[in-house]
Amino acid sequence: MNEADLNNTFKYDKVVINLSNHNCLTTDATKTSFYVNLVEPIKNVVYVKIIRSSILSTNTMRSAPLSYLRYEPVYISLNDYNRSVSYINNNGTFNYANYFDLIPYSFDNFSDISYSQAAFDWSDPSVYILNPPEQTLKRLNVEFRDKAFNLFDTAVLTHFNLSICVYYIKNRV
Repeated sequence: MNEADLNNTFKYDKVVINLSNHNCLTTDATKTSFYVNLVEPIKNVVYVKIIRSSILSTNTMRSAPLSYLRYEPVYISLNDYNRSVSYINNNGTFNYANYFDLIPYSFDNFSDISYSQAAFDWSDPSVYILNPPEQTLKRLNVEFRDKAFNLFDTAVLTHFNLSICVYYIKNRV
């Protein structure tokens, strides 16, 4: 049986940041490119993980020009944290796209992904490891991109919720 660490001697600590289209800023209200300036910078960030992400879209995702089919990707970019790569067929020419995670389109107006908070392990493929650690994280940039890796129009992808867990090295006292 594990004993509680009442002295809090863990090397790492974490903070969960919950973002949505309602609490983020944008430079272009018609595109799915958002940012938030953190009230208090997070120092010595070593791991970043999306715990949950969901989107609401309109039926126009299934219509031309997007013509989304079930399980096609909605890409999530987070800062310059390129945890994954996909190859995109653009009329016979293959381009690649770096991104943090993706949401498979459910063919419904609501699509989501969820990773368990309790199942954290350094070898977990949903964790992005920063090497070297990010000295000071002051801002989060979030973009949602379509299957051609273009930003969505906010008339198509209307809402998002994103829970991000940021692990950082605790300061030694």
